[in-house]
Amino acid sequence: MIQTSHGRHDAPVWEFIEKDRGLLPVKPTIDGEPNYEDHPVNPWPTWNVDSGYFRAYDVRKQLYRGVFSGGLGVTYGHHSIWQFLSEREEVINYADRGWINALDRPGAYEAGYLRNLVESRPMKGRIPDNTLVISGQGETNGLHIEAYRGAQNNYAMIYLPAGKTIIINASFMKTEKLNAWWFNPKDASATKIGLLIRSVEMEFTPPTTGMENDWVLILDDPSAKFNPPGK
Repeated sequence: MIQTSHGRHDAPVWEFIEKDRGLLPVKPTIDGEPNYEDHPVNPWPTWNVDSGYFRAYDVRKQLYRGVFSGGLGVTYGHHSIWQFLSEREEVINYADRGWINALDRPGAYEAGYLRNLVESRPMKGRIPDNTLVISGQGETNGLHIEAYRGAQNNYAMIYLPAGKTIIINASFMKTEKLNAWWFNPKDASATKIGLLIRSVEMEFTPPTTGMENDWVLILDDPSAKFNPPGK
């Protein structure tokens, strides 16, 4: 188990996961404490208010990249809920709301969307594989893309922390055609791109682009007859 903590944005969780997965004997690994929703960014020893809080977008990026890089799962946390902040308790580390008002924060729902997405395809034998991304990989941690494919090479998922055009290596799939989808991590909606003729290099642009427009690209073998992503 690792902790990528609350001291900075976009800690390279994928590097921690890769290191743990390479240890012998082979064992499962998980990020047990990525940045919690509504936790102040690096409040130690004192907090600079201009640093702000980790919000849902920050949470999504770490949840998805922790799982897509090979984590067995991930822990969602909320800063007010772990301390059960109420009028009877002293505020710890600048919590900005009571625990009851934190129950319905967007990141909590979005963590569930991630689980449903992963479970909508065969989970055993998932293979982290960033060689799927030929062009578009971000140069900073905030833009870092993570991808994985199924053990039978009949599907792949690519998480883009910011919407942009990418070129994918689809040679892992040997079918003549493939199904392609865009999955929105904010609301679990899936948009079918369509049935496409497969080539080695395939270009995709998500429905919206730029920062805070994160997307998951899903490529499927049509013969597998998978349900829509997340269903």
